[in-house]
Amino acid sequence: MENNIYTSRASSDIKATFFGKVMAFFAVAIFANVVGVYLTMTYALSYFTTYPWLMYVVFGAELILVFSSRVWSKKVPLNRVLFALFALLTGVTIAPLIGILAASPGGLAILVKALLATGFMFTATALIGWTTKWDLSGMRGFLLMGLIGMIIVGIVGIFIPWGNTMEMVYSGIGVLLFSAFTMYDFQKLKHYPEDRYIDAALSIYLDIFNLFLFILRLLISLNRR
Repeated sequence: MENNIYTSRASSDIKATFFGKVMAFFAVAIFANVVGVYLTMTYALSYFTTYPWLMYVVFGAELILVFSSRVWSKKVPLNRVLFALFALLTGVTIAPLIGILAASPGGLAILVKALLATGFMFTATALIGWTTKWDLSGMRGFLLMGLIGMIIVGIVGIFIPWGNTMEMVYSGIGVLLFSAFTMYDFQKLKHYPEDRYIDAALSIYLDIFNLFLFILRLLISLNRR
């Protein structure tokens, strides 16, 4: 009986330590993102305006880091450096949008609303995912199919621009999709191996980053009506 209690407590301590690592690196990612936005808006925004192709280079670097994360995510300290670099680059890519929006009439109000809405929705869905007794693992296939569908539609939208109504629909679906991803990923935290904390933090960071982007796009489209 005492052995069982000890094992249970030890398991709980391991999970708490793992969760603490994930949250710590999640905080690092948020900080690195803010630094990326600040540095780009302060020193490099003109370069992206003059040379738009630079944004594709940065975005390509992001994709390489994401798709190669399984290779480097367990290699200390490389994983920590590349994880922070990825978050920094996401700040760089979103900085031009934030800069344009901040300079437009009512843009700052939209940004504040987007940040508040993101914080509220992310916290709410994270708590649901962490505390629910329902097994959310069955959502995996649906979420992946939804993500692939959103990527395909987004690529099509580059070549065939759509109207404001379609933008609202697309953004609204994106908000729902990444809210669901947040629930799924927070429940999944309970099942990660101990050495996969970078993978877990990366998943959660991508959830909140994409959730913010889609909420921001939704608010912008609603403001155009």
